Amino acid sequence: MKRVLPYIITAVIGALVVVTVICGLQIWSASSTQVVLGTLCDAFFVAGVLIFGVGLLVFCSNGGAFYMLSYGIIKLIDLFRRGAKGKYKDFYEYAESKKEKKRSFGFMLIVGIGFLVVAVALLIAYNNV
Repeated sequence: MKRVLPYIITAVIGALVVVTVICGLQIWSASSTQVVLGTLCDAFFVAGVLIFGVGLLVFCSNGGAFYMLSYGIIKLIDLFRRGAKGKYKDFYEYAESKKEKKRSFGFMLIVGIGFLVVAVALLIAYNNV
């Protein structure tokens, strides 16, 4: 169950995004099937791109793309706190401690691709109506 839970949670969040976009585009006032398919395609595309994009950001973060930015923010906050010595003495120590804390991201990429596949299927149906 531990392995399936991230997929389920991510899919539920994606479904909430789909429902939000559908409500925002007011699908209930659609005048034709083509408009309904276009709205559904847009909703699934938005959810897929958001989830897949967050997965790519986690992938980049695991690779160390944001280490310098986060280290700079920590040092800036330490500068304004009185008597704060800071947890890390230099950037190397900070980077080494971050390398131990990798986060998984594969489930986000897979669920995001799933939403994008549904969006492409709806786009094909939209173009054939």
